[in-house]
Amino acid sequence: MKEITIILLLLVPLVSFSQKESSLPSIKEQRKVRPAYIGITSGLSFSTFRDFATSPLSYNGSPLYLSLSRIKVDKNRESEFEFSYAFGNYTKIFNFQFNASQVRTASLSYSQLYRLNKLSSEQFNVKIGGQFNISRNIRVNESLWNNSVGAEIFPNLSGSIKITKDISRKENKDKRFLFLKYTLNQRTRNLAFRLNIGLINSSYRNGFAYTRQTIDLNGLNLYEGYQYKIFSGFRMSSSLDYTISLKNKNAFQLSYLWDAYKTGGNLDKFEMASHIFKFTFLFNTNNK
Repeated sequence: MKEITIILLLLVPLVSFSQKESSLPSIKEQRKVRPAYIGITSGLSFSTFRDFATSPLSYNGSPLYLSLSRIKVDKNRESEFEFSYAFGNYTKIFNFQFNASQVRTASLSYSQLYRLNKLSSEQFNVKIGGQFNISRNIRVNESLWNNSVGAEIFPNLSGSIKITKDISRKENKDKRFLFLKYTLNQRTRNLAFRLNIGLINSSYRNGFAYTRQTIDLNGLNLYEGYQYKIFSGFRMSSSLDYTISLKNKNAFQLSYLWDAYKTGGNLDKFEMASHIFKFTFLFNTNNK
């Protein structure tokens, strides 16, 4: 009886996300023909952060944003592995004093999404899945003296949903502007919205008032006194992507990304939110 129950549980995903077996190619065949891309991204972030363990002030900045990703996507499945890096100065003017914090943020993420057939159609493709993300901040603020160096690590597991709308131009269209005539050629385009909601939020960071005496005595120990907390805090992110495919099967993408997270606790909370505008060139690695 126990074995039958296990088999039924294993069959649930197949019933939920698959069509009839006879109408689908094998998993190996799907993987072989699924388009794969290398994404090269540059952009600008408008961000703010506050670390109550050192100061109640909010710092604002516009760091540069870079990322490199590996994407495999078709109408049934989507996977993405991405490394991103943002760097720049965050500033605050308080009591006529100028304070600056140099911030470096590196993130590594992996996600898997699967088509939800019951909610999808020819025009809309709905996928659900999950994303694992780990972000690491390093902050240097000379005005904080012994607390001038701060660092945090934020591992996070999120549930994800993505809705893609096909807005392709199906046929050529002849247009005219004043006395000029021109033709809009067929073009594959889509508009996508994605939402990630944190299910398991955790952090690895210092406690309240973490003055570092070891800097002078035994050298810098960046993570001395740090604590790992799981199921603590909050994280949510969303993205809006406009993607245009080119004739050579490459593509480019314009995106807006919002990401916000905070730790648990009271006196030693850390909060950060970012609005990122980015441009991505997608190079098709199995272009045929």
